[in-house]
Amino acid sequence: MSVCYILDGILILYGIILTVLYCRLRLSSAKPPANQPQKQPAEGGIYAVRLLILMLKKKIKKAHDGKVTAYRTVDGSDLPQH
Repeated sequence: MSVCYILDGILILYGIILTVLYCRLRLSSAKPPANQPQKQPAEGGIYAVRLLILMLKKKIKKAHDGKVTAYRTVDGSDLPQH
């Protein structure tokens, strides 16, 4: 019976220590360090990549179906067709 009390005491002490360490971790990560700049989120993230993939699929399908009529340069002007 005394072994059970000893084991219960060890488990309670272990739980208290883990709780204190967890709270310290949460409190330290809640405020950013003063010497590091704030991280800016990426523009669009995964959604921008998904949108790009969908746009490329549409262009490839149009090209495959023969619906592409003209090609443009980077500045938007049409290329001369031969």
